[in-house]
Amino acid sequence: MNTIPTTSKRPRIPYTVVSGGTRVKQHKTPGRISLLILNQGNSLYKTDLLTEVENLGFNEIISIENPGVSYDVENISRKIPSVKFLLLQESCNAGEQINIGIKEAESDFVFVIWNNMKMPHTSLSVRLVDYLYIEKPLCTVPVLKNMDNNMIPSMSVPVFLKNSLKMIFAFPKRKGVKSLFPFDYTGIYCREKFLYCGGYDFSINNSYWQKMDFGMRINLWGERIVCFTALQVSYAGDSLADDNSIDKNYRIFYLKNMAVRFNGDSGYLPRSRFLQYFLRSGEGLFHARKNFGEARKWVELNKFRFKYDCRSLTELWKDPDE
Repeated sequence: MNTIPTTSKRPRIPYTVVSGGTRVKQHKTPGRISLLILNQGNSLYKTDLLTEVENLGFNEIISIENPGVSYDVENISRKIPSVKFLLLQESCNAGEQINIGIKEAESDFVFVIWNNMKMPHTSLSVRLVDYLYIEKPLCTVPVLKNMDNNMIPSMSVPVFLKNSLKMIFAFPKRKGVKSLFPFDYTGIYCREKFLYCGGYDFSINNSYWQKMDFGMRINLWGERIVCFTALQVSYAGDSLADDNSIDKNYRIFYLKNMAVRFNGDSGYLPRSRFLQYFLRSGEGLFHARKNFGEARKWVELNKFRFKYDCRSLTELWKDPDE
């Protein structure tokens, strides 16, 4: 069954692995969890950050480095040999970096954070690991707090208002509360399920629509993104706001998710959706037909993965105990 999340193809992003060769001691962690660090901007405290997370008990630490990093990775690697650095030779968006990092990871679960985040030393509790292995959601998201230690409304809830899909952001109320997508990509991903569902669509460069596409797709396919409230992560600096304006990235999201219908057995993209897409896309007739045709082929290849369409998913959306 096809697992490619996009209708386009892209060569594999080349990268170099730099590591001191020393693995994190396995007995520290009551389960198999890798830590994947995404980097934005230059980190003046790179060594301090990696030293701190090294002592949290992860089986493996991977740091994704953008091209042209200003700090001496090889020197840091000698000081902290348990960290594996992936030096990208080409720039790519956050979703594709996560795809690369999770493929490289060796653990059952991969915790994705940014370099401006902090976690308490009690993050990897036995209770959390048991939850991951027993419940096995595709992604388990933490409670997020800003630099003033105030909770962020990070749980995304899809609703239809006047026939338009809207997102409501709420505070996590209890363990197991659902979210459409991981806020700021942050969460513990089940590696097996993430790879099976194809990961993030690299062709969507807008982070908001990339996360929307990932979250909507895996929910339409019957998977879950849930919060574990005992797991908390705080920002050490400001978080970047998403741009949710309608653009070409939205058009990809629309064709792969919003336009799909579910007939009780499988998903399909009706030909009748083309005129609406063409009139609203701003594309010429040739490009609109090409993009629509590629989307129909993609939906056809993955049709038996669909368990809902967008309308039925939002109508059935509910949290535990509600």
